[in-house]
Amino acid sequence: MQEVTVGGSAIWDRQSVLLYSLQSANVLLGGASPAPSSVGSAVDDLAPFATLLTDEDRERKAEASPPGTFNVIVNPDSFNHLAEYIADGAESKRSEAMEPRRASIATSLASSLGRDSVMEGIALAGDPNIVILPRFEDSGRRSMRDLRAFNLDAATTRPTIKQEDSDEGWSSRSPDLTTLRHFRDHVWKQLIPPEHEPDSSIELLDEAAAKFPPLTRAMMAVGSLAIFQQDGKERLDSLQHYSQTLPELQASLRSEEDLASDGAFLTHFLMLIYEVATGDLEHPDIWARHISTLLRIALLRRQIFGGERFPYVCWWICNIDLEALLSGTGSGRFVGYMLKNDLIPPPSFHLYPLGDDGSSVVYSEETQALPIVLQLDYQVTLHAIQLGLLANEFRNDASLETADVRQKAMAIKVRQSRISEIQEGLRQLWTVPAVQSLAQMQFPLRAQRLFHHAWTMYRACMIYSHTSMWPCQRTDTSPDFDPEITAAAQQILQVSQAIVSTQAKSSRFLVFPLFMAGWASTSGNQKLLVQDLIQKLEEESLGCNTRTTRRALQAVYERQNQHFMRTGQSLDVCWLDVMREQGLTVVNFGL
Repeated sequence: MQEVTVGGSAIWDRQSVLLYSLQSANVLLGGASPAPSSVGSAVDDLAPFATLLTDEDRERKAEASPPGTFNVIVNPDSFNHLAEYIADGAESKRSEAMEPRRASIATSLASSLGRDSVMEGIALAGDPNIVILPRFEDSGRRSMRDLRAFNLDAATTRPTIKQEDSDEGWSSRSPDLTTLRHFRDHVWKQLIPPEHEPDSSIELLDEAAAKFPPLTRAMMAVGSLAIFQQDGKERLDSLQHYSQTLPELQASLRSEEDLASDGAFLTHFLMLIYEVATGDLEHPDIWARHISTLLRIALLRRQIFGGERFPYVCWWICNIDLEALLSGTGSGRFVGYMLKNDLIPPPSFHLYPLGDDGSSVVYSEETQALPIVLQLDYQVTLHAIQLGLLANEFRNDASLETADVRQKAMAIKVRQSRISEIQEGLRQLWTVPAVQSLAQMQFPLRAQRLFHHAWTMYRACMIYSHTSMWPCQRTDTSPDFDPEITAAAQQILQVSQAIVSTQAKSSRFLVFPLFMAGWASTSGNQKLLVQDLIQKLEEESLGCNTRTTRRALQAVYERQNQHFMRTGQSLDVCWLDVMREQGLTVVNFGL
């Protein structure tokens, strides 16, 4: 079995089918076309896959399409009519023998539906490109009169959500509906800022999904991933939905207008969320490919529509890419391009819903504080992007390692000057009279959440700028700013304690500031407190990044202790190096 490989298989290798999907998107966007191949070269003049009656026709259909587009599934019931399986007890033994030890996407499709759902002559509900054979017949036994027409109505039925449906009976009617309900009621609220009207923005997805079915599949993929994370169940359901999203998405993209549609944009956004949340170590660059595709789609939407219909989604993507940049996992391609070309949505477009003038609606009780807080959060985020891009530049510049003492001193002085400009810009934000007046205000929900984000991100950036711009920065620079580092760590801890105790479900933005506070703190008690707070936030995490963050912080603590015991100080420990050595990749600290 050593010669067997799944690499490149569009059925078993998830990266293969994803790359094909992303290549298709890039072709529509004007990017390089994938290399020619024999696959898909045949002319497809056949009927829809679910209506084909012979294996020969199915094979011809498959030859005209990319690998993995069509699937035929057999299960133990498919063999019941054969003479060799009719003997007493043979059926049950055969079923037991075919139970998968490690379920695949294809087998989980059949098993998740249950025996009653495997009806003779019916394609898999929700995906007409997957057919379950009611009867297996080899070439010697097959005849046209033995084959029956497929029920196309059943094959094209797709689960949809109706608000008027009651919770009672959902689980018994369809696991997919339960997953969608979980996505609507829990997962979506974790992904977006608090809303003035609960569940209002989910209508965007419902409307787009009604016109773009792959979006529904992406919602189920993310929803089932969250269920897996919370219940510790196998991740087969989420893998199933995700892998089915890719060919459905590919089949739906026939023009630039399709790619620029709301449905395609939101589907790619949720696929990005899925990849970031899973923290897939086998394919660590897939999330970056989604980011690149989303950037090109965003530019295409501006070209076609003259602007962006969902500017707040672009803002959310900017924040995801920012954390990947700060973690050293990403290069900041999305935020770097958007910043350079002045395309980052301004603060008046960061929240849902948008009013008649195209800007975010500000309600009467929010008029005093929310506009100020939005501007503050926007400016802090812009400075954080600049800081992350500068750190990426420094880390990719190897000249410091080969410089002599004089050259190194001059290079560090230049670096410190560039960092100081960003630091001073961050400090000045809090001296503005309007921002200072916020101390006397009672914040409504949305303003409070944004203020907490700006407040903790500012202090995390100050720690980052003094400690994490390049390896061994603290040993290369003066200790003059140590008091500022210590104060920032203490302030992050104080605020985070208060927030986590009351609002843990909507506080994933705290994980990165807490990580910076724990790494920079010299107090053992503070380091332990950071671990405890991150563990509480981990309970509400959508994916594995928060757990990985806690493990990474523990590894950093151990390395700091080792260095301290050996040299009496631990300032030369680089958390980025420790994470790379331990194979701990974090794209977004709080997802």
